[in-house]
Amino acid sequence: MEGRGRARRRRTDRRAFTDRVQLLGDCRKAMSSVVEDVIAFCRLFSSFEREEICCGTVSPAQCVLLQTLMDGEWDLSGLAAQARVTKGAMTRLVDGLEARALVTRERAEDDGRRVLVSLTGEGRKEAKRLRRLTEDSITTVLDRIPPADRAQAIRTIHLLREAAEQTRSQLDCC
Repeated sequence: MEGRGRARRRRTDRRAFTDRVQLLGDCRKAMSSVVEDVIAFCRLFSSFEREEICCGTVSPAQCVLLQTLMDGEWDLSGLAAQARVTKGAMTRLVDGLEARALVTRERAEDDGRRVLVSLTGEGRKEAKRLRRLTEDSITTVLDRIPPADRAQAIRTIHLLREAAEQTRSQLDCC
């Protein structure tokens, strides 16, 4: 009798182990699918930026920079940190926009080492135009989501952004 009990426990333990392995495999498949979906979404949105929003007038990085400056002037170092690029790379981005009279640069009054960047009148017009195109593109995508699911999709996007911002420094591999 005792031998049958042990055999039954071994079968139960094997089934539990098999179930755990199956669940782990299902989780990995699900995660793989999520990773593929996130990568595909990011690539699609990047192509929207290039093809629909920026339309050849500015680069996607300049597009983001112009829209960031709509909130007011920034110092160059802060812009570089926000965009996660070097100060040199940000300087080159700003150079291109300054050459087109979309932004201006000046030294901070309180600290001559700090360089402040702000939109010109033309830059503000371009930033507003780009913001409108961005909103139109996002609205077009959201309109493809069934109305009953739209609020949850928007909430999920917000949650993903918050989670990504919270883990941003932990994911920095460079």
